[in-house]
Amino acid sequence: MSKYNIGHKIRQRRAAIADLLADVAIELRARMARTILMMAAVALSTGALLASVGISQNAAHQVDADIAASTIDQILLTKADGTGDGPGGDADRASRGPDGQKVETYFYPADAKERLLKIDTVAAVGRRSNLLDAIHPTITHPITHDEINTISIIGAEASYLDAANVDKPTQAWMLDQAYDVVFLGESAAEKLDIPVTSDTRGLKVLVDGLAYSVAGFLPGETLENHIVLPLKTAFHLAGGDKQTDILIRTKIGAGSQVSNVARLALMPNQPEKLSVSQVVSVESIRENVSGQLAQQAAWVGAFLIVLTVLLIANSMIVSVTARTTEIGVRRALGSSRGRVAAVFWVEGAVTGALGGLVGSAVASVIIVGVSAVSGWTALLNIGWIMLGPVLGAAVGVVASAYPAARASMIHPAIAVRSN
Repeated sequence: MSKYNIGHKIRQRRAAIADLLADVAIELRARMARTILMMAAVALSTGALLASVGISQNAAHQVDADIAASTIDQILLTKADGTGDGPGGDADRASRGPDGQKVETYFYPADAKERLLKIDTVAAVGRRSNLLDAIHPTITHPITHDEINTISIIGAEASYLDAANVDKPTQAWMLDQAYDVVFLGESAAEKLDIPVTSDTRGLKVLVDGLAYSVAGFLPGETLENHIVLPLKTAFHLAGGDKQTDILIRTKIGAGSQVSNVARLALMPNQPEKLSVSQVVSVESIRENVSGQLAQQAAWVGAFLIVLTVLLIANSMIVSVTARTTEIGVRRALGSSRGRVAAVFWVEGAVTGALGGLVGSAVASVIIVGVSAVSGWTALLNIGWIMLGPVLGAAVGVVASAYPAARASMIHPAIAVRSN
């Protein structure tokens, strides 16, 4: 085949494509109202699909952030069940008096807090000693037995308040000293008939028969029913740290990782002596939320797409019926069945692509608007937005399949005689 013939065929093909596009453009302009309605239908369906997917992605992102923010970030280290208090190793230190008798026994390493703070994702560490089993609060005013049972007595250091996310009063530094003072939760103060005031002079609480001055009050719900003594004072009362737990507050999302290494960081030689609270990983929950939202959005969008396909197909079938004579003339003048079908294929594709383009713009506006109203950070997936015209064109082509096939099957003689 000569280069001339090849070039001639290429020019013929280009001319045929140009004629086809011109025919489609003329048809779309001639029936502008129908064209606009079809574009609006495609824009509605593709825009709804893209907007619903985009909103679901934004909602999933927000839910993900909220779950991450509310994820358990506190880990409690305690003595494992059955762990003895006998001396030995770094995990069990004892202070002895002149007579050789054990005075105060300590289970945790002296630098326990420093060891845990070396973990990069640990935000705060604090120790608390539970004293309620050994001592009871009393005051000069009557108090019911039920109210006594709802009050907990603990010893804590100042950093425990940080780990527990409790706002520290200005006098919280006293918790790191061996002072005879207490801090009261607001509910505990109410039950003990002690006024919550900034002037605590003269306010005392009797703990195990000893008078302790009230140094301040602890706001919030975490310690609202607690009487809090300085940790060193609590150790003296309890004879060591037998009833002591270590509270760790991690950075957001790091709870599971820290819980896996905390025991080794604290007692590398005897991690089995420690029990760590299990932090449930919410990664699967977050993935399920995102997946379910996207699935629901996809179903809604798919339903609208199907409706649009039916609407466009119906409109184009009506168009085929109205243009039967025109189709007959085209066939009589030499147009092939494929050329006649191509007019409807391209018409559907162009209408769908334009409608999809409008749908992408509408979806972008809706996503940004919904995010702004909901107080979310708007996230636009450029890939999804750019998919609008492609999706619209695909919808138009699918909707044009039957009308195009029907138009191509019309016999020229019958079509020309059609009214």
